[in-house]
Amino acid sequence: MYCRKAKLRLPLKSILEEYKCGKARLLSMFEDSEDPIVKTVQPTIKTGRKWKVVEAVDEAKECLKIKEVVGQTQTDRKWLGSSTAKWWSKAEGKEKRDMVINEIRLNEDSRRVQKAVQQPQ
Repeated sequence: MYCRKAKLRLPLKSILEEYKCGKARLLSMFEDSEDPIVKTVQPTIKTGRKWKVVEAVDEAKECLKIKEVVGQTQTDRKWLGSSTAKWWSKAEGKEKRDMVINEIRLNEDSRRVQKAVQQPQ
């Protein structure tokens, strides 16, 4: 069904990833809202029973805090200091939301790669 030469190609981003990022973005916007009523009420976001958006956002925030503690590490042949890192403690507002959503995307991408590797040829 999927191949490289046919018109129907394997999608790089799954619909599930976009769904999760959308729900995480919505929750982050509710949490960071300047409206005092929205902040106090904290509307619930329905996601189902297998995946909880609150847990995913909390996990992403913890990962970002741990990455800040570990610091910037060297990967591949890049020199130290060749790339700039965004730190969780120095980010504000939309930048924090984008960092959380990017972390959720990275987690979903790693899950997708793990599933692809586990499948037999």
